[in-house]
Amino acid sequence: MKGFSPLPHQQDVLDLLTKRERLGRIVTVKSSRQKGKSLLIANLLLFYAFNYKRTSNFCVSPTLKQSKNLFKMIVNACPNEIVSSSNATDLDIEFINRSTISFRSAEQGDSLRGYTCKGILCVDECAFIPDDVFYKILPWVDVWKSPILLVSSPYVKSGFFWHYYSLGLQGDNPKMFSINWSDPKYKESMEKLLPSERLEEYRKILPSNQFKSEYLGEFLDDAGSVFTGFKECIKNLSITNNDSLYVGIDWAIGNSGDDTVLIALNQDGCEVEQMILNNISPTDQINRIATFLRKYKSKVKVITPETNSIGNVYIDQLFTDNPDLKSIRCEPFTTTNDSKNKIVTQLQNAFEQRKISILGTEKELNELGTYAMEFNPHTKKITYNAPNGLHDDICMALALAYNGLLNQSKTGYYAVTAFGHRYI
Repeated sequence: MKGFSPLPHQQDVLDLLTKRERLGRIVTVKSSRQKGKSLLIANLLLFYAFNYKRTSNFCVSPTLKQSKNLFKMIVNACPNEIVSSSNATDLDIEFINRSTISFRSAEQGDSLRGYTCKGILCVDECAFIPDDVFYKILPWVDVWKSPILLVSSPYVKSGFFWHYYSLGLQGDNPKMFSINWSDPKYKESMEKLLPSERLEEYRKILPSNQFKSEYLGEFLDDAGSVFTGFKECIKNLSITNNDSLYVGIDWAIGNSGDDTVLIALNQDGCEVEQMILNNISPTDQINRIATFLRKYKSKVKVITPETNSIGNVYIDQLFTDNPDLKSIRCEPFTTTNDSKNKIVTQLQNAFEQRKISILGTEKELNELGTYAMEFNPHTKKITYNAPNGLHDDICMALALAYNGLLNQSKTGYYAVTAFGHRYI
């Protein structure tokens, strides 16, 4: 690509993949963010397309959007006179020497079967591509022994990216190589791309696990405790006259191991109320919550109740049975894997950055201490849950309350209408 002057960490990859011995090689590159992964991939694809006639070269990314971005990067870099055709729908480029570059995404699933790669196969951000998708595209290189570049910021110590990176480090296979762009020998060139002062800014604002993986380029354990530093965030506070309250509610049936939990944070992120309800009827649960909300009605800025399972029913009953509470702003929260990950990450960051305080009851400390992350290598999804046999109701109520505090700039209120409850 015109104007590309590879830095030492990029040149080491090019040296492995552009020489005569390249056939059959698998080069795995572990990189932190903003270190020139996309530029390296684009230039390797162009190198093979320009220097080897009638080759078919591929790049596979986790999402269609990422594939389109790389497609546009290469199309914009190529003079019109060397491009025979380009298809922005299929994401294929053909050059006048009959070589092609094609972009595909992991989202295409089974339709990825059957391609043949005669140039180079690049897999971008492959730590975020499901294992079964990778093993669908791996046979593309078998016929021509085409080299493979696996490049990604690291995620967890699981899955094909971790597997191939580990094999390359062992050095037992002369065709497998691993390069760590976080190696101190690349420090000078890395600081040209991301100055140390900017790195420190990210360290201060990001959860530690996210900072480690994305900006230090470190693999994470695929399971373990989520929250750290929470024992240093204990303050024995209660509601004061000047407080504004942000309330999170995690519902339960009320006669099992799960608790219905209400937690209120004040405007400074301090936990000032914790209500745990169990072994009472749903009506009694709702009445107790209504009593609290009524007592502090003028202080409650927002309540964030979970809607899943019985949640919608309880929310409807709360406002139907207590019409005087309808003026309280309510932001019902639907829990999906993605939405749950978001609020858990927010809470994780709040503890690490000391932006929140808790009452530190024994049950609360136990739940926060055992709350765990699990990684599914097939779907590349992280899930957060209490271990089997334990509970996370306080964790969830706390995360919901903190989410309400962060979203405090919104306006509106919750209304019960003939068409059901809705946020206005």
